[in-house]
Amino acid sequence: MILNRDNSKDGKSSQHNTGSKGSICTVRVGSRSLPLYPLVIMCLGLLNTILMLTAIVIGINCKYNAPHQITAQALIIEVKQLHIMQTEAIKAQEEAQQALEKELRSHQQLKLQLEQNKTLNDGIQRQLETLQFERATLQSNTSDIRESCGRCWSGWVLLNASCYFHSLSASDPLKNWQDSRADCIRRGADLAVIDNLEEQVNLFEFLPKHDPSTGPWWSKPGIWIGLTDIQTEHTWVWVNNVTQQDGGYWIPGEPNNWGHSGEDCAALMNINPRATWFDGNCQGNNEWLCEMEPN
Repeated sequence: MILNRDNSKDGKSSQHNTGSKGSICTVRVGSRSLPLYPLVIMCLGLLNTILMLTAIVIGINCKYNAPHQITAQALIIEVKQLHIMQTEAIKAQEEAQQALEKELRSHQQLKLQLEQNKTLNDGIQRQLETLQFERATLQSNTSDIRESCGRCWSGWVLLNASCYFHSLSASDPLKNWQDSRADCIRRGADLAVIDNLEEQVNLFEFLPKHDPSTGPWWSKPGIWIGLTDIQTEHTWVWVNNVTQQDGGYWIPGEPNNWGHSGEDCAALMNINPRATWFDGNCQGNNEWLCEMEPN
């Protein structure tokens, strides 16, 4: 493209008359000469179009990229908030853990205190039982003196507030439970009813003790007392129609209702002051113990 203002290619002046005093600038394209200004205007228009298209593309690009930028920013903010929440949660967890540990320490202290109180209570209970045992022993040791007061018949012994007759003292033959009770009734009494520890200890001191050297206790005759579960198994009832409520003073392992015929009547065997009762076959022969109120 060659721009000519005054001269042509061959050096000669070439001027176009447009009816005005000035001249028109042209540009040669190949073998043709084109006016310069319309071409510039066309180029500017084309440039303007390109700029507009570029702006549109940039706008569209911003439109589709903006949510991703906003989402990224939102995620950053949310991560920070989650971090703050996590920190607070960790702090709350630590505080809860400290409170739990404090509560556990308090519980342990309370448990220890309860165990100490239980140990103290058990000690007091043992002391009380020991005192009751000593009191019963003293009362038993003075029974011979009180017997002379005439409150019990001859052959009977006064223990605490009752008179007792032990069949062995009269060298009577052994009897089954029913015949033993009949003998007590004939004497104006009944088979003995043992309803407290004091009476249990008094009888232990009064009655003969089992000698282990003579053989096992279950091979020896016992002493019938007024307790039976003949009406309802495992429900032990005294001859005065009072049901035995507490554990009683059974020998360990008793009552066991041993044997084909069962064991529905209770007897004594002096082994331990707090464990003398056992169940036996009501048809078996034993000594017996009667009880009645003093005169």
